[in-house]
Amino acid sequence: MEFKDPAREFALCLLRDFEATGAPLEYLLEERGRSALLVDARDRRFARQLVLGVVRWQGRLDWIIDCFSRRPIASCSPWARQVLRLGAYQLLWLDRVPPRAAIHTSVELAKRFAHRGVAGLVNAVLRRVAETAPHFPYPSRQEDPAAYLSVFHSHPRWLVERWLNRWGEAATEALLEADNQPPPLYIRLNPLRASQPPPSARPAGPLPGFFAVDEPEGLFQSPEHCNGHFQVQDINAGLPVALLQPRPGERILDACSAPGGKATQLAIAMQDQGLVVAADLSPGRLRRVRENSARLGLRSLRPLAEDARLGQSGPFERILVDVPCSATGTLARHPDVRWRKRPEQLPGLAALQGAILRQAFFRLRPYGVLVYSTCSLEEEENAGVVERFLAATPAARLEPASAFFPGAPWAGAYVQTLPGREPGDGSFAARIRQGGV
Repeated sequence: MEFKDPAREFALCLLRDFEATGAPLEYLLEERGRSALLVDARDRRFARQLVLGVVRWQGRLDWIIDCFSRRPIASCSPWARQVLRLGAYQLLWLDRVPPRAAIHTSVELAKRFAHRGVAGLVNAVLRRVAETAPHFPYPSRQEDPAAYLSVFHSHPRWLVERWLNRWGEAATEALLEADNQPPPLYIRLNPLRASQPPPSARPAGPLPGFFAVDEPEGLFQSPEHCNGHFQVQDINAGLPVALLQPRPGERILDACSAPGGKATQLAIAMQDQGLVVAADLSPGRLRRVRENSARLGLRSLRPLAEDARLGQSGPFERILVDVPCSATGTLARHPDVRWRKRPEQLPGLAALQGAILRQAFFRLRPYGVLVYSTCSLEEEENAGVVERFLAATPAARLEPASAFFPGAPWAGAYVQTLPGREPGDGSFAARIRQGGV
């Protein structure tokens, strides 16, 4: 009888694509999901759980597999590597999958996508994993804390070492643990169309109007979503707009807008009175901005395709500069980011961010306000960019975030939220005023 397991086959093929292309996982899930024959909703949920789980725990899975394999997993074929990870993840994290089923389906996948020699390796390794769990020999925490934390919490060592140097061991481990907890879905109420959130939502985060939805099944097919009663947005992603303090009737630029969560937040904060220019380099990504704007019933939002390093229109009373970044503050929602980013990318990102900030600043009217923000935890992209800009720009003046969020532990000179210390994503924001020069 032919082996058929559409959920596991889909997960395996997507994991192979992720390794081969390095494309964002959400993009692959969306693109492959359109063509996959996953008719059953349970299959779709199970496949997504497998993919996100394997990617999130890839570092620890590889360490465990290497403990029981005659070949290092790095030297295995791509198909063998992903079958081993998929099987080990089910054995160690999914209580509802019997060990026998996890091993059998993995062996069958190896036969179909690799060859019988790989099937024998998969069978032997997974049986040893099942027999030994959960007592695995991890690196010594006393002798090499970075190695232990990197393996046990499944993060690249370069990130762990950076965070240990900046945050210390306790805060770093709390951060790593938070990154491995799938977050709730956060939404922001649209008060222009609704006075109450969906019934399943509960208040969350430091700003009014934000809610957590623990059971989002069916939410995006609900009348509330279709009629624009809310927008998906992380509870800390709203802080840069709150720091900017938009007002009705103003001209505001969102310099790097897509997919438009902050642009719609700006328009709603202005009571949909005035102008929000939602600019982005990609016309394709601006489609999401238009869709969200239309669904939320916003008329003040105007999408514009332009390169933020070259844009000339203005002047604007306020500008939001939410720059492209390493996104290391979003690893709970995007576990793939930890494996896709490299330390050598940070200088290039910082240079791009600085160029966007400089150009945006000179589009402000005299005494106008700009907020620079990222979802990164890395100093080079955050305070480093801002401080270099301030040193080179006499007309720019930093306004401390603590003056706008009094008493908030995450607000000093800048906004800086940290997963594990605060709920939600890591978020950085700096408020800068044009001095009128």
